[in-house]
Amino acid sequence: MDKEAIKKYYTETQFEYGLMWNWMLKTTPALHFGYYDEKATSHKQAILRANEVLAEFGEIIQGSEIIDAGCGLGHSSEWLAQHFNAKVTGITIVPKQVETIKKRLIKYPVANVDFIVGDYLYMPFQDSSVDIVWAIESVCHAPDKLLFFKEAFRVLKPGGKVIMADIFRMGRPMSDSKETLLKEVFGGWAIPDIDTVEEHNDHATKAGFTSFKSKDVTDRMMVSYRNLREISKRYYSIGKFLHKAKIISALRHNNMLSCLKQADAVEQGVFSYQHIVAQK
Repeated sequence: MDKEAIKKYYTETQFEYGLMWNWMLKTTPALHFGYYDEKATSHKQAILRANEVLAEFGEIIQGSEIIDAGCGLGHSSEWLAQHFNAKVTGITIVPKQVETIKKRLIKYPVANVDFIVGDYLYMPFQDSSVDIVWAIESVCHAPDKLLFFKEAFRVLKPGGKVIMADIFRMGRPMSDSKETLLKEVFGGWAIPDIDTVEEHNDHATKAGFTSFKSKDVTDRMMVSYRNLREISKRYYSIGKFLHKAKIISALRHNNMLSCLKQADAVEQGVFSYQHIVAQK
């Protein structure tokens, strides 16, 4: 994992996430995509629904001890603590995210949550100490996904689960045009590559997990992807001007280009969005 690239990406783009994605979510800002269905027809509802549906798929029970691996700005961690009376520790390699969360918690306190700076591939937790490792759109950053599953297996109690939502390439290899688009889309997000669902299944098995299930929910995420494309179109011209004027960095400009192409890549069959549960 190129930790410095990831830190730099999330540190520099936090303003854009707030402007484009979290203007309706001031108390619990989220970095993940929204899940749209009959219960969620607005951005704010869909962001919350994404947590709810994933938790239902993972069959989380009350009072669970949870690690939120790659917690972002703490949205899912706080939601899990509030809805499951869970003890949740969010872990992120980005110091600015933890600083932002802790400032927000002073104003909007949430019980039973803690946030630390750390690497989910080398977690500062004891063996067999937690019930769930929750990972929403974070494992995509790991260059070797097997390492994530091995570390999750280590910290999970017997019967514990990895519960994740993430992006997955549709094959390996794909056509040259799809491979090029994949790199264009995710290179700007500090994601070197993504694996197929089958590869994740293989990683989980090698790590020692005894069961693995997945569910393709791409269709439920498409409104969110298309919304991102439309929002990015609105801001693209001013972003291009600010980049040429050297007011914003190349990283922030490339982030915008990646946002523009996400929905295109899904529509062209480059990647899917899936829920996964692996049990120890």
